[in-house]
Amino acid sequence: MEGRSSERRGRRRGVRSIVGMEVVSGLGDGAFWIGLAAVLIDRGVGPGGLAVAVLARLAPRALISAPAGVLADRVDRRRLLVSLDLARGVLMAVLAVAAAAGARPWLLLLVVTAGYTLAAPYRPALTAALPLVAGEDRLSSANALIGTVRQLMTFVGPVAGAVIVRVWSPTVAFWFDAVSFAVAAALLAGVNGLDGRPRGDSPDIAGHRAAWLREIGDGWREVTATPGLVVVVVLVFAMYVARGAEVMLFVLVADQHLGFGAAGIGVLTGAVGFGALCALPVAGRVAEAERTAFWMTVSVATTAAPLAVLALVRSPAVAFVDLAVLGAGVVAFEVISIVSLQRLTRRQALGRVFGLVGTASNAGKLAGALVAPALVAAVGLGASLVSIGVLVAVVGLAAVPALIALSRASGQRRRQLSPIVDVLARLGVFEAAPRSALEMVAAAVEPERFPAGSTVVRQGDPADDLFVVRDGDFVVLDGDRTINTMGPSDWFGEIGLLQRRLRTATVVATTDALVWRIPGPAFLSALSSSSAPPAALIDVMADRLARSELPVPASGDGRADLPAPSSRRGRHAG
Repeated sequence: MEGRSSERRGRRRGVRSIVGMEVVSGLGDGAFWIGLAAVLIDRGVGPGGLAVAVLARLAPRALISAPAGVLADRVDRRRLLVSLDLARGVLMAVLAVAAAAGARPWLLLLVVTAGYTLAAPYRPALTAALPLVAGEDRLSSANALIGTVRQLMTFVGPVAGAVIVRVWSPTVAFWFDAVSFAVAAALLAGVNGLDGRPRGDSPDIAGHRAAWLREIGDGWREVTATPGLVVVVVLVFAMYVARGAEVMLFVLVADQHLGFGAAGIGVLTGAVGFGALCALPVAGRVAEAERTAFWMTVSVATTAAPLAVLALVRSPAVAFVDLAVLGAGVVAFEVISIVSLQRLTRRQALGRVFGLVGTASNAGKLAGALVAPALVAAVGLGASLVSIGVLVAVVGLAAVPALIALSRASGQRRRQLSPIVDVLARLGVFEAAPRSALEMVAAAVEPERFPAGSTVVRQGDPADDLFVVRDGDFVVLDGDRTINTMGPSDWFGEIGLLQRRLRTATVVATTDALVWRIPGPAFLSALSSSSAPPAALIDVMADRLARSELPVPASGDGRADLPAPSSRRGRHAG
């Protein structure tokens, strides 16, 4: 019990570390953006220069998030995220030095473009890894918490940046952002579940253009293969068009409609953040609901309607309530869409899929930021707010049939996985694991056939997968010594995964055989969601370690967080 509790605490710490990273990154990004705007305005670049700054910030991610998603699927995600944070921290230090030295605006914007180019793989890699960090049973609540914090920091960050710039200088804001990257790297370096690279067929693709293009195409085919996922990507684009337009429209509403002056944007953005915070307790539960189409449509409506209504509002109190509803809708949409993609996409392709989503979101935000000024100039502020709201509403209504198809696909996928889930549920190794966790494992199962005489795992090799025997017989060897035999419904490979050690024995097929290969992170995630450590697993591990004459680790030794074995022997122990 203590071992499982330790695992659960580890997962909670992992989620808290990611939340902490989001807070630190939000503060740093807000400080950077306000500092950059102050420097550019001070050097007289005008609106055109600020528009170029927006392009430098959003265009790289809009253009290369899809290929960056391939990278997120093909390298160790912990190393990738930490390396990106450290590299961007160095670039921010370069920006601080260049700004202090009076460098020309174009040089500053070149550094900004480089930094946001490096940022492209970051979000796909982190989002793809979250199911393994949080565990399937806590995936929705983790997404809700992280999404809400991100939403809040988009408003808190610029406020903190404004304070830093006002009290000190833009250069200090850049140094603050550089430090925030270092802190973010330190937080992610200790998160379990980020390490490792998903299994794939072509890991060595770094220098092969054709392979990269094929992998991007695989991500798109992954999306198009499931009814409704394409429309989720389209909805992401439309929602982020609104988010990009809000950057300018809220300033004008605060100044022209509410009489706050441009600085009153803090009140409006604070209202959105307040709504996001209020939505936190229910967003995760909504994402777990069966009626995905209904709830996603509601979340789109609660984003579109407040924008249109804002055109008529002249009362600060009413504006606050209106935008709080908008904030709740934004968070609900983000959580539902992310969870839908995480659950319906193969684990091996999550990075590529979220790379495409990153392209859609950043392209939408860029389009909104560029279109809003032209729209206001052409039709005025009120009509612009209504137009953006109507755009989101129309896209949302048009998406309803596809969202219904998505709900059906989700149900069909569960039915397809049900036979595999039923088999897994009967295995002692998954005793007490919730069905949602077993569905995640079932989705990751890879059937694999071995002819007689084949070596499935070799003693001394790294441990990466768990194997479940579906058909055939196997012999287990410690060197040249036979220590066990196995048949259908047995499993092997758990010792190396749980104790983080190399394979303790060699397993050879003595007949033609079929096994289910289960990626190690999926197995560990399901195991950690059990209410107690499976007794059959404990017994089998103890017996196998004894046969191999290897020491049985004590509970809490940092390698195998399992309690001492019971005296009961399961059918697999022989």
